[in-house]
Amino acid sequence: MKKRPTILAMLVVVFGFFLQCKDKYVSPYKSPNVGYLVVEGLISGNTPIQYTLSRTLPLPGDSTIPKETGANVQVEGSDNSSIPLIEQGNGLYSSVDTPMLNASLRYRLRIHTSEGEDYLSDFAPFRPSPPIDSINWAQGSSGVTVYANTHDPANATRYYEWNFVETWEYHSAEQSDYEYDTAAGEVIRRPDSSEIYSCWHTDTATNILLGTSIKLAQDVIYRQPIQTLEENSVQVSYLYSILVYQWALTDSAYNYMSILQTNTESLGSIFDVLPSQLVGNIHCLTKPAEQVVGWVSAGTIQQQRIWIYRYQVPGWLYSYSCSEPNIVVPLDSATARRVFTMGGRIPLDPHVTPPSPFSDGWTANAVGCIDCRVQGGTTSRPVYWPPGY
Repeated sequence: MKKRPTILAMLVVVFGFFLQCKDKYVSPYKSPNVGYLVVEGLISGNTPIQYTLSRTLPLPGDSTIPKETGANVQVEGSDNSSIPLIEQGNGLYSSVDTPMLNASLRYRLRIHTSEGEDYLSDFAPFRPSPPIDSINWAQGSSGVTVYANTHDPANATRYYEWNFVETWEYHSAEQSDYEYDTAAGEVIRRPDSSEIYSCWHTDTATNILLGTSIKLAQDVIYRQPIQTLEENSVQVSYLYSILVYQWALTDSAYNYMSILQTNTESLGSIFDVLPSQLVGNIHCLTKPAEQVVGWVSAGTIQQQRIWIYRYQVPGWLYSYSCSEPNIVVPLDSATARRVFTMGGRIPLDPHVTPPSPFSDGWTANAVGCIDCRVQGGTTSRPVYWPPGY
């Protein structure tokens, strides 16, 4: 009788095979020179309509995503109404204000590009979203997970999609009350407008977030994972905010987004499913065979924001410190100019060597541990940020 191979033996064979596959892969698939059009957005009835147009990239896709600019974009109703979307820059098109959409009508998107190509979506039924019941979070062994909860008493929604914008406040390792004035050639008191200790960083969702209650007796979504913050990460170093958006999908839209989710997020191992063909509801009129990436839906958007303060999360051990100790820069102008203009240092405060009560220089450290903007944030305080933080 033959012995059944062990799991370890099978893994050795599998990984041995992959270790031998080191040749560069060149895809035989050729996309058009300008890439396929990518359409992202929602025909919203309770917020300004926004759509982003961009183009796909050929493999390996390691360059900046090209935005589709100079297009003429409009939303059309089944009653022959039309709403123009104005170009805002960087491929973003939006309505001037919140449109008055009729829930009994269907809507579609029409696009005319600067290259003369015409695109038109199918008419989409208007799908209002029930309110978000709550956004909450829980701390676990891997960090903090944010959840969404919602339900439709009429059992009419069933298919949902979410998105979010997250913002967090963080601080640099040390606070600088002084700055070097290059024009004056001296260290001066730092004005409030030049404060670089507190920063805010904003990110948006990078994954497709879908949920359905189709297999449940009631249209209820409970503890839908929205975002996970890794344990001890910078997001909860001081104060974190997440604004969650929710809208309803048709079954066809949900199926399309599910395939897109699988194709883009589950193709990293030999155990993942094979990619599937994407067939959306947007078509190129001038080149009928050309594929368009995206699905046009219509409905309402619900939103809710929550805050997470560091003191609410026990044992959160995030810390940020300078990688090297402070130095003392002498008072002479030549040394200060050299250190602060070419040496990558920022003055912190006057240095005093006891017993003398007078300053004999400036303590300083590297830009990276003093200027919070180096970590990717901005010193512009969001208008919605709570006072005192």
